[in-house]
Amino acid sequence: MATADPIPPAILSYVTNNIYPDDEQISSSTLSPTSLSELIESLRNEQESARTSIRALSRTTAPDTASWISHAKSLQTDILKSRDLARQIIAEAETGRSLKDEAEDQRRKVELLAREVQFNEGLTETLESVRNANGLLERAAGEAATVEVKRSFETLEEAEALIDSLDGQAGSRTVDVLREKVQGLRNGMTETTTACWDGLITISAEDKSVRLRRHGVPAGHPDAVSAELDFDLVAWAMHALGIFDAAIQKSGKEMERAVLRPRMSVDEDGLVGRVEVRGGRLSCEGKSRDVSEEALFEDLRKIIDFLSEHLPESVAVRLSAELVPMLASRLEGQWLEPAVPVEMEGVAEFQTLLGHVEEFASHIEGLGWSGTKRLRQWVEQVPRAWLTKRREVVLGDVRNLVFEGLRERKTVERVETRVVSKEDMGMAAAGDEDDWDEAWEESEENKTPAPPPVRTPAKTENEDGDDDASAWDVDDDDPLAKEPNSAKPDDETEAWGWGDEDSKAQPASPVATKKPPPPASTTAANGTDEQQQSLTLRETFTTTSIPAGILAILQTTISDATTLASSSFSSSPLAPAAAGLYTLPTLALAIYRATAPTAYAKIEGGVGNMLIYNDALHLASLLRKWQSELPAGSSLRVDADVEALEVFAKRAYGSEMDAQRTILLDLLDGAQGFGSCTQQPFKQECESAVEGVVGRLRDVHKIWRGVLSEGALLQGLGSLLGTVTGKMITEIEDLGDISETESQELKSLCDTVLSVRDVFTQPAERSEADGGGSEQGEPRGEGRDMSFVYCPTWLKFQYLAEILESSLADIRWMWGEGELSLEFGAEEVVELVEALFAESELRRGAVREIRRGR
Repeated sequence: MATADPIPPAILSYVTNNIYPDDEQISSSTLSPTSLSELIESLRNEQESARTSIRALSRTTAPDTASWISHAKSLQTDILKSRDLARQIIAEAETGRSLKDEAEDQRRKVELLAREVQFNEGLTETLESVRNANGLLERAAGEAATVEVKRSFETLEEAEALIDSLDGQAGSRTVDVLREKVQGLRNGMTETTTACWDGLITISAEDKSVRLRRHGVPAGHPDAVSAELDFDLVAWAMHALGIFDAAIQKSGKEMERAVLRPRMSVDEDGLVGRVEVRGGRLSCEGKSRDVSEEALFEDLRKIIDFLSEHLPESVAVRLSAELVPMLASRLEGQWLEPAVPVEMEGVAEFQTLLGHVEEFASHIEGLGWSGTKRLRQWVEQVPRAWLTKRREVVLGDVRNLVFEGLRERKTVERVETRVVSKEDMGMAAAGDEDDWDEAWEESEENKTPAPPPVRTPAKTENEDGDDDASAWDVDDDDPLAKEPNSAKPDDETEAWGWGDEDSKAQPASPVATKKPPPPASTTAANGTDEQQQSLTLRETFTTTSIPAGILAILQTTISDATTLASSSFSSSPLAPAAAGLYTLPTLALAIYRATAPTAYAKIEGGVGNMLIYNDALHLASLLRKWQSELPAGSSLRVDADVEALEVFAKRAYGSEMDAQRTILLDLLDGAQGFGSCTQQPFKQECESAVEGVVGRLRDVHKIWRGVLSEGALLQGLGSLLGTVTGKMITEIEDLGDISETESQELKSLCDTVLSVRDVFTQPAERSEADGGGSEQGEPRGEGRDMSFVYCPTWLKFQYLAEILESSLADIRWMWGEGELSLEFGAEEVVELVEALFAESELRRGAVREIRRGR
């Protein structure tokens, strides 16, 4: 039996039932023609089976199908009926909408008609208002033409109010036309009123006159209710138009220019305008030579009375508010301020003028006028104005004096006598300090060397080595004088450059082999008491005429202050200014300190700073003396000013000293530390540098000699010399190795510097005149070398020069038996020995001995 092909059933199952064959072999097999024939056959059989089933089913359900068809036809009939009904409803709705639209259209027409009626009614009212406003304007114009001024303004205001109510009702153009008509009417009324005002007040700057009408101006209209327009009516109209204030201001300025200015201004010929009143005319055409204050105030009263008499009170009072301040301003600037006296001789006359001012102000106020506040304030502030003018004059005089007083030079002698004990004199010879340039330190002068081995007088030490008593040749034989003294000099001595509050005690070096002679001028205060002596210090220096001139200015100022504070001026309006005058000296001295550097800098010769130093200290001394001579109750206090002058003087002195030190150090820098000083070109450079320094010192001495006192001159030169010697000592000590030829060359350079001792040598005549005598073999009549007094490193520098040419034995003797140890430290001497001498047993022994001490 043949096996059935499984492919057709599988395909048929998939077509009919959507079942995919599970057998992989079937799903992957190839469809053969045989399978295809069987498949077609199977499909036919299946189709036939389906037909048979359908036929059988149709026969079974035929009654139900007929019923369904019947119902469908009935439903279709109902749908058609509903469609017809809907069409009817739509047609009826369209008919209702049309009726509604027609009704809305009718309603709108009714509203439009209502608005038209309302607009017509409003337009009628607006046109009526426009007509009324126009009528009011025409009536106002007519009333203005017939001089019914007040009624015209009332009508015009009513018309303006009506026009303002038309905003938003009538067209903007209509309202604008009405307002233009109002403005035109106002402009016409303004022109008319202004013309009437000008007719009432006629002011001519060319004729310098003012004419006022008593009865007003003609109305100029046949139907006018009043024949004239008077001041009151015109003023009322100007108030209503809002032009009254402007007209018053204009008239006030014109009156000031036409009348007040010519009367209150003095021309080039010394003439003023003559005020004349004739009826209603005020003029200032003529000229008068009477320029007194009495005539001025009399004419001003005429002007004020004329205006008060011919103007209504309302106009006059308002005019016064403009005219009086202008009058007061011109009166103050051209008459009162220039009349403020500078000298006390004019105070009485000035008080009379103040009385005239107060009377004039009271006269103006009595008329009910205003504007006198400025006059009253000026009178009240007269003390301040007078003090301000005095201050300007004093400061101007001092400023001019500073620039002009430099032309005159004078020699001033400073004398001071003090009674001291012999012990104090000895201490003063060594202890009083003159360290006014102590504030300018030099690092190379911080310590003072010890004296050479012969004598050991006391010495006073400070950073610049200045010694006040030494500058005055003060010394004594008393052994107590050899003790150092650190007592500070008194303030008066300090002001002259003989001391400073910052001074520090420092020994003053004596001469190497001599002791200075006794004081410059000493006399026994009591012949039986040898322990008390009178010490008189004298010296001269150069100043300009500025100190005396400034003192004279200040004395005049304080004298005036004392006079004002006296009982005879107790009722004077200037009495309150007396206290203010006591402040002027401080301001005057301040302006001197401010202008002096500029003025003195123009002096030829480079002595400006030193003249400032002399003038400032001299002025400080004069002020201190002046204050001491004033009564105990005087309010003048110049202590702070004196201190400021002294600081100012020291600053000028310090500035000059710094400048000279800089020049000297720059010259000395040319030596380049004195290394290789025996080899050219270094040898030439060292010699040129040292010679340049010495030449500069001598030049400075020549420049300052005619300006500074001898003590200040030598102290300043000594300080500069100390700068040079200190630097040379430092640079020579820094040389590590000094050959014999270098030692000789350095000694020669030191000798060149030591040659300036002649600057510090005091002549024998002075020593003998001052009571000095010879001692210890010092021949009478020889000059004394005071270099060691003024140069703090002079002895050390001398010792250095000696060391450079001394043997080891000499150095050991100076260290052990002499006074080398007072000027040099042990290590300093050791370094010099090691630099000067080669290594040897002798050098080592000398070094050990030096380090062990004396």
